[in-house]
Amino acid sequence: MILGYGLGALGQGAAYYFMSSYFVLFLTNCVGIGAAVAGTVSSVALLVEVIAGMTVGNLSDRCSSKMGRRRPFMLASSIAILPVMIIMLQSVDGSVTFKMAYYLIFAIFFRIFFSTYEIPYNALGAEIATGYDERTRLRSLSRVFSIIGNGIGYIMPLFILDLFKSNEKTAWAVMGIILGIACSVSWIISVTATGKNVLVISGIEKKKNIIKDIFVNYRELLKLKAMKILVVYKAAFTCAFSLFSVGTIYFLQYNLGLDNRYSSYVYVFTIIIFVLATPVVEKMAIAKGKSQQQMIMMGICGIAGIIIYFAAADSVLGCAFYIGIFAMVQTGFWQVSNSIFYDVVEVDEYVNMKRREGDIMSVVSVLGTLITAIMVWLFGVVFELAGFDAALETQPDSVIGFLNISYILIPCICLIAGALALKVFPINKRTFASLTAALELRNRGESYSQYDDDLAKILGHKK
Repeated sequence: MILGYGLGALGQGAAYYFMSSYFVLFLTNCVGIGAAVAGTVSSVALLVEVIAGMTVGNLSDRCSSKMGRRRPFMLASSIAILPVMIIMLQSVDGSVTFKMAYYLIFAIFFRIFFSTYEIPYNALGAEIATGYDERTRLRSLSRVFSIIGNGIGYIMPLFILDLFKSNEKTAWAVMGIILGIACSVSWIISVTATGKNVLVISGIEKKKNIIKDIFVNYRELLKLKAMKILVVYKAAFTCAFSLFSVGTIYFLQYNLGLDNRYSSYVYVFTIIIFVLATPVVEKMAIAKGKSQQQMIMMGICGIAGIIIYFAAADSVLGCAFYIGIFAMVQTGFWQVSNSIFYDVVEVDEYVNMKRREGDIMSVVSVLGTLITAIMVWLFGVVFELAGFDAALETQPDSVIGFLNISYILIPCICLIAGALALKVFPINKRTFASLTAALELRNRGESYSQYDDDLAKILGHKK
C-alpha cells in the first residue's frame, strides 16, 4: 500500500511542474497570446482551483463511501485528467478573445481535476502514516516518484520541442498526451493500491450549508498557533517558487542567451540535485526534526541566493549555482512540508475534537494556489509593462532587469521569511509524542497532566 500511495505522486509532480514552468510559455510563444493575457488565463484558472480545493477538502472529510473518504475523488480525477490535458495543449486559431476563452475553459477543467486528486491524495497520507518520523518516510517515498514526474514535466518538454523544431504545435500536442497518460495511469494505480486498510467513517453528519461549514472549519484551524506559523511558511515558499518557475525559461533565454538545448541541461541538473538531495533531506529531517530541517535549508539558500544576485546574477556559473540551491529548497519542501502539516491533524483533534485532514490540506493547497495565481498574474503584467515582446530575440534592458529581480532577489527574500517563521514552530519529535500520548490518555479518561508543558508550547499558552 505504501509503494502504491507513493506512485500517485508521479503524475502529480509531472502535471504541477509542467503547468508551473511551461503553460504561460506555451500561451505566449506557441499560441501567440500576450504575456499579460496569458498570465490572466493562468491566474483565473488558479482562482477556480481555490474554490474547488476548498470544496473537495471538506467533502472528502465528510465522505462515507466504502472506498474510504479520499479514493472516490481520486478515481474521478484519474479518469478525467487524460482528455483534459490532450485538449488543453492543442494550438487553436482564432481571435484573441476566442483563444483566451478556449484556454481558460480547459485550464479551469485541469485545475478542478488536479485539486480533486491532489487534496484527497495528500490527506490520505495522514491516515496511512500516523507517527512523526513515519510521515517523513512516507512523504520521502512519494518524493522519489514525484522526482520521476518532475523529469516528465520539467525536462521532457524541451526535448520534445527540440525534436519537433519545425512544428511547435505538434510538440505541445505530444506533451499533452504524455502528461495525460502519466497522470491517469499513476493515479489509477495509486487508487487501486491504497484500497486496503483505508479509513472508512460512517454516521458522518450531513451539513446543509457546505460554504458555512468550510469557513467555520477554516476559522477554527487558523486559530491554532501551529497552523498560523505554517501559513506564513507556505506563503513564503509559494511566492518564491511561483516566481522561480515562471521565470526560469525566460531568464535562461533572454538574460543568459541559452536556447532550449542548454535549458534542458539545466533542468537535467535540477533533477540530479533532486535525486541526490532526497536521502539527505530525509536523514536530516529525522535527525533534527522536520521544521528545523526546513528552517536551516531555506535560510541558507535564501542568503546564498541574495549574494548571487549582487555578485553573479549575469553569469552562467552564478545562475547554475542559484538553480542548484533552489533545487535543494524545492526537494526539501515537497518532501517534508506535507508531513509537517500532517502533524496539525492531532493538534486539531486535541483542541477541537475533530480529524479534518481534508480541510487542513485544502487550507495548504488553497493558500498556495491563491498566491501562485496572484504572482503569475503580476509577473505577466509587469513583464509586459517592462517591454517584453516574444517576437524579439533580444529583449530591452528593462526586461533583463525585471527578470533579475523577480527570478533571484524576491524569491530569496521570501525564503528567508519562511525560515524565520519556522524558527518559532512548536511541534517537534518530543512535543508531538507528548501530544499523541495526551490524546490517547484523554480518550481513555485518564489524566495527562504530565504533558502540560509541551501542550502549552504547542497551543501557545503561557504557563
